Amino acid sequence: MADKDLKGKRKQFINSVSMGTVNGLLDELFEKNVLNQEEMERVKCENATVMDKARALIDSVLRKGPRACQIVICHICEEDTHLAETLGLSSSPQSGNSQNTTDSEVAFPPLPGTGISKARTSNCIFPDVNYIQVHGMTSGGQTRQKPI
Repeated sequence: MADKDLKGKRKQFINSVSMGTVNGLLDELFEKNVLNQEEMERVKCENATVMDKARALIDSVLRKGPRACQIVICHICEEDTHLAETLGLSSSPQSGNSQNTTDSEVAFPPLPGTGISKARTSNCIFPDVNYIQVHGMTSGGQTRQKPI
C-alpha cells in the first residue's frame, strides 16, 4: 500500500523536496539497510540537480518495495512536515499509508542497567519490525532498542 501511495506522489515529490530532505532520506535508508553505500553515492554524485537526485532516490525506493516506501513516508512525516502536507502524507493510523507513528518524550525512573531516565521514543510500526528505538542518553551516550 505504501508503495502505491508513494508512486502516486512521485512527480510532486520530485518537484517539492529539498536537498536537506533528500540527504536525510539517504541517511535514513542507509542506516536501515535499504540502500547500500554504492546506491547512496550514486544518487548523490551522478545527479546534478536536486530534482535529478529526488527522481533517482524515489525510483530506487519504489523498486525496493513497500517496506522501503513506508520508511520514506515515515521519515517525511517526522522530519519535513511541510513536505508531508504538500504531498498529503500522514503518519496517523487512519491514513492510507498503513503505518503507525508515535513520537513522544517521556520521563521515568532509570531502567536497571541502562541509565536512561528521560527518552524520546520514535516508532514507525512495520509488519516485519519487532522492536522500537528508544532515543536517550545513557551514561555512555548510547541508544537502546526495546523489544516489543
